[in-house]
Amino acid sequence: MYHRFEPEVAGGLGPGIDYDPRRGAEPLVGPLHYEFAGWLGDDIVTTSGYWIVTGRLADALRESPLTGYELGEVVVTTEEQFDMFYGHLDLPRDWERLIPTGTEEGGEDFVLETVVDLLVSDAALELLRRFSIDDADISPADEEPEVSEVMRKFLDLQRAKGEQ
Repeated sequence: MYHRFEPEVAGGLGPGIDYDPRRGAEPLVGPLHYEFAGWLGDDIVTTSGYWIVTGRLADALRESPLTGYELGEVVVTTEEQFDMFYGHLDLPRDWERLIPTGTEEGGEDFVLETVVDLLVSDAALELLRRFSIDDADISPADEEPEVSEVMRKFLDLQRAKGEQ
């Protein structure tokens, strides 16, 4: 069984990144640059269809039999106000990019369902739960993701534009 796994969004793409969505399936060239705006303490965070994990979670993944992912380079920085509001936190120094490569058909443990939806197997979720994931939203993959009222209105407007 798969679970939709939506980690905390603790920041965004950092300055100087070579990212262009018009490139299609590979909009990012070079390493990911993740810039923290805040952080609630989880070992996995996300932004714009990219995931990063703490070094300790990356080590546990490497030592596990889990499949359907690669680990890659990430440059991590913090926004200017991060130190003012979150400077008391011990932001880990070591982070790695988690790149989902699996498919549901292949039965791998990490699957990219859409550009921004990460699915994880029972085994992957079991490993993730040994780390801090308190601020992640987890739901069965066979259920439709919850959509906020604001997003629902936006999607309705987009559909109406397409029908004209």
